[in-house]
Amino acid sequence: MKGAFVAVLRYAGVLTLATLGATGCGGGDPEGGDARVEVFSWWSSPSESRALQALLDVHRRDHPDVKVINAAAAAANASERRLEERMVEGLPPDMFQSYGGARMMSWVRYNGQEGENKLEAIDDVVASSGWLSSAPASVVESVSHDGRLYAVPVNIHRTNCLFYNKKIFAENGLRPPRTLVELHAVNEALAAKNVVPLAVAARDPSVPASVMWEHIFIMSAGATYYDDLFKGRLESPDTPKVRAALSAGLKAMKHMNANAEELRWYDAVELVGRGEAAMVMDGDWAKAEFQARGYALGEDFGMVTVGDDAFVYVVDTFVLPRGAVHRNAALELLATMGSVEGQDALNPLKGSIPSRTDTDISLYDSLSQRAMKDASDPRTRFVPSRHLSVPGPFFDPIDEAFWEFVKDRNIDRMISAMEAHYYIIQDYHAAAR
Repeated sequence: MKGAFVAVLRYAGVLTLATLGATGCGGGDPEGGDARVEVFSWWSSPSESRALQALLDVHRRDHPDVKVINAAAAAANASERRLEERMVEGLPPDMFQSYGGARMMSWVRYNGQEGENKLEAIDDVVASSGWLSSAPASVVESVSHDGRLYAVPVNIHRTNCLFYNKKIFAENGLRPPRTLVELHAVNEALAAKNVVPLAVAARDPSVPASVMWEHIFIMSAGATYYDDLFKGRLESPDTPKVRAALSAGLKAMKHMNANAEELRWYDAVELVGRGEAAMVMDGDWAKAEFQARGYALGEDFGMVTVGDDAFVYVVDTFVLPRGAVHRNAALELLATMGSVEGQDALNPLKGSIPSRTDTDISLYDSLSQRAMKDASDPRTRFVPSRHLSVPGPFFDPIDEAFWEFVKDRNIDRMISAMEAHYYIIQDYHAAAR
């Protein structure tokens, strides 16, 4: 069994082993060594790694005797597949990262509504950190099931962001686009100057799919229709608005870099930073990646949001699987993740805003402060990302189908793929009501 654990851990890709912290926590090594906790996540880029390390450094100060193993996979989808293998084999990490909402609930209602619960409720940890009384109701809902809390949300990311190279836009006399009409006009203007307008990374098909759904679809059909589509409220995804948005996606992606399939999301960020492409559409984690790579906000790159007053959000959480070997050490780390100090260490380096509303706003840059203001503004359309609304089994086939659609441009085939899987969303939300 121990050999199998090592093999699976190697497969997951252990990037760092940091001696971090915990005193008197119980949950120590069952063989009598120091206490330890394995954290399984997909945070592996420079910005993600340094943000997580800052959070772990907070934990280390109060828990100097725990070894924290950061087992990070290079992409969210790959991480989830590797995690599934470990959970099925009965070798769960001590804690792991998950989006809130449907993705996390797939573990709470494993193999269906009446299936086995793979996670422990952590109400006491949440209460002890003071997080529950200082979090938006929608975030609390995203980690709750039957009145119990199953995760600690560490942030709120805004997904409908567009980043641009300041020098390219200044040299060409352009303003960053916020609407679909503006996007198409900027793309055409840059292409006419032999500038690559749009950096896209397609090594992970979920990335170009996010360009489509969290950006172009929002600009085309609006945030309310986006929410209706991904909460299964439409009778069918074969509608004029969905077709129009897909056509707009094709038109936009005609202007992307030729090497998209070779790149991960952070490589697309680097193309814009170096001036080899003008724009990248991604969540606000891209801001942190620009900064981690030495590019200055307001000088080298800028950011706007797309889709009028929409705030499309996703929540990163950490959960405790049943059967965690170092359960007590994991619980203490989860408490740190929910604390004001922990969230104020992580989020300024992650590009996100904290999941709690009582943190120190002075620690955050102007874009994050604006995001905090927007998130609390009743006029803002605060809409959950499809990552929170849609069960995992819908994602892989649809994201892969979208990338094929970009290449073969067959809109009927893309619509057929969506229709064939749309029942997954409808059944999930029907069961949750």
